[in-house]
Amino acid sequence: MFDTGPPFAGLDALTESTLTFEQPLHERVRLLLRMETLIERFRQASLDGRDFDHHHALMVLVDIYSLAGRVDVKRELMGEIERQIANLNRLATQPGVDQERLTLTMQGQRRLLGRLEDQVGALDQRIKGNEFFTSIRQRTALPGGACDFDLPIYHYWLSQPAAAREALLLEWFQPLDTVAEAITQVLTFMRAAGAPRHVTGHDGYYEQSLDTNYAWQLIRVSVAADLQCYPEISAGRQRFTVRFLDPGDFHERPRIVARDIPFQLTCCAI
Repeated sequence: MFDTGPPFAGLDALTESTLTFEQPLHERVRLLLRMETLIERFRQASLDGRDFDHHHALMVLVDIYSLAGRVDVKRELMGEIERQIANLNRLATQPGVDQERLTLTMQGQRRLLGRLEDQVGALDQRIKGNEFFTSIRQRTALPGGACDFDLPIYHYWLSQPAAAREALLLEWFQPLDTVAEAITQVLTFMRAAGAPRHVTGHDGYYEQSLDTNYAWQLIRVSVAADLQCYPEISAGRQRFTVRFLDPGDFHERPRIVARDIPFQLTCCAI
């Protein structure tokens, strides 16, 4: 059984009591999902005014730049946008495709690609050589390394007005603005490029083959929170499995669910 739904089929409306779990099928997608998670955490924490929130925002920003320092995020992102544009271009000859929507989508992708290409300087240009940021990054590599007696300047910074702290955090994040926008757009298209289906994991287990004619990138599993279970997704190039587990009270090892679990499955390829 193959999931070969049309691109941009959209997602069914999910309620607040639904949990969605995602499994990337490529390292590039894994990288973008990690960056998306960190960026969302930074934005939320930086907008909250408490010193604890700004401490968390700064710790997340350290993680963002550490990840960006290990992988050329901008190059990987540009490669994914170029790949999406090429695949979208092939849709132009297929019947039933909304040509106007497709054209606008591709134009938006090309504009975003151009902005990434025009961005001058490294992503870490604002924090590179900044003694304050560097001292925090070095000390936080140690457990409890950001204590007041280790970093008195950090203690002083946290005592400053919330608006001043937020301004500095956003200044350090600014080189990532275009990257963050591009990640959101790329993953939005990716998630929408699949047809959600309602399926059932019998005795907590589901298995499906993947049509190798499609470049599958992401598997999404949405399950009702009141079912009190979560999925473990194992995926290869030709097949994937979903096993549902009962977390219990989080004191003991999770147990394999021995009942049928209805869930929404979306296999995404663009």
